[in-house]
Amino acid sequence: MSQNPQDPQQEGEGQVPAAVPPTAGRRVNDTVDDMASSFRDFVNKVPETINKAVERALNVRDSTVLLRLSEPVSESVDTLVTAGVFKNRAEAAAFLVEEGIKAQAPLFGRIQAKLEEIQRLRDELRHSLSPDLQ
Repeated sequence: MSQNPQDPQQEGEGQVPAAVPPTAGRRVNDTVDDMASSFRDFVNKVPETINKAVERALNVRDSTVLLRLSEPVSESVDTLVTAGVFKNRAEAAAFLVEEGIKAQAPLFGRIQAKLEEIQRLRDELRHSLSPDLQ
């Protein structure tokens, strides 16, 4: 049987098949390394992005509220601080309250509509009692 150096079935020791260039493995490894590096960069930027959003939200705070939290809620707030997402419990709580309000926007819309209706009815009642009180 004659040997053909181009036949992958008859490779000798240390020979690389002709169909696979020697640099192909390095290119695949480089591509995988680049992808892994990009993923690491993305994951590392997520906390930074969240922190920037939180800082912007916290910079517009102008009211202080004292509140009592249940133990599970308190532990959740502490978890955010321990993880380094927030600097302190006040920042974590403010963020969670703001996000809760955003999540319940339809409810707040219905409440606002009812409050406007109540105000309209009060004005109507005042006007009916004394037209001069407008």
